[in-house]
Amino acid sequence: MRSRSGNEIPEGPIYSHRFRIRNLSFLLIGDEWGITRLKINSGRQPCAEEEGSLSSPERFSNAEQQLREYFGGQRSCFDLKLNPRGTPFQQSVWKVLSRIPYGELRSYSEVAATLGKPAATRAVGMANHRNPIPVIIPCHRVVGIRGDLTGYAGGLELKQYLIDLERISRIFSALSAHYGDIARADYGYGPSWWPAKSPFEMMVGAILTQNTSWKNVEKALDRFGDRLTPVFIRDCPGDVLADIIRPSGFFKQKALKLKALVAWFAGYGFDVDRIRERSTAALRAELLAINGVGPETADSILVYGLGKPSFVIDAYTRRIFSRLGFQPPDDYDAFRERMEGCVPDDLSSHDYYHGLIVEHAKAFCRKNPSCGICPLKSSCCYAQEPDLV
Repeated sequence: MRSRSGNEIPEGPIYSHRFRIRNLSFLLIGDEWGITRLKINSGRQPCAEEEGSLSSPERFSNAEQQLREYFGGQRSCFDLKLNPRGTPFQQSVWKVLSRIPYGELRSYSEVAATLGKPAATRAVGMANHRNPIPVIIPCHRVVGIRGDLTGYAGGLELKQYLIDLERISRIFSALSAHYGDIARADYGYGPSWWPAKSPFEMMVGAILTQNTSWKNVEKALDRFGDRLTPVFIRDCPGDVLADIIRPSGFFKQKALKLKALVAWFAGYGFDVDRIRERSTAALRAELLAINGVGPETADSILVYGLGKPSFVIDAYTRRIFSRLGFQPPDDYDAFRERMEGCVPDDLSSHDYYHGLIVEHAKAFCRKNPSCGICPLKSSCCYAQEPDLV
């Protein structure tokens, strides 16, 4: 953080800039010496303009870009000229806040101790609350001594979101550093983790993998030989199709599901490019309307088969994030939206990050985990206290 003392209010023009990132509205305010305030509105309404200020997008272009990178999981610290106004004590607190590492938390008492004033916990809380430049000066990284969120000027929901954003970003950075490139296929819209020779084979695999292991799916796919086409599945008698996919288990039900999937595919002339012209939301609704396609299968098809960003929530995701101390919502879509809000909003990230989860669940975070050299061990509640998770 680079800032002036801020004790005297300088004369001169005040500048401002409004913009949106994801579902948040921002208003940056500053003067010749740097950013003085940052307002954040988590509702649909944009932040109100600052009375008497001059709109100056170009003046704040760097700050906006750094905030976009932060909320995209691509930046962990800021390099901006700041001019927060406050008392000398508040200024000292804000400097300590700026040194709290990305993705880590400190208690109010720890901040007070860092200042050399261990009895000033309450005053630290007040200074934290009056921080005029949230996020950039990361007051959201300060919590109660037992880890409770306590207060936050922007609301506890926003505070939890910022904490989740940083923790999830650190988790995927650690997994990426450990596993590297895990791409196994390319369907024409970028490398993909899902092992398949075509989008259609991927969609079939998404149905067959329900309630079984991938080894059994591979056995079923191999039994198609060169007949794995939508026309063959459409015209194949149900009992014959069921026998082909027998190794995947629940083969009679899955045969019906494959027939339903192909009937939907036929509506697009078996043309994946035509399907991809539709929006993600419209396609997700269509897929969920197909017999036997639930949320996890629909999102898998969207990401890996159709090249549409949608985060896949599976048993591996729940297991890993529960053990890391998150409290995943029971509702599938609530958990999916929580994850989507904390990862880059692009196809390659949704594909790659879910692939990392699957790789990690198989390598370390199994039902009976191997925690010894796990790359997430230092931040894993299960590894530290398995009886409590």
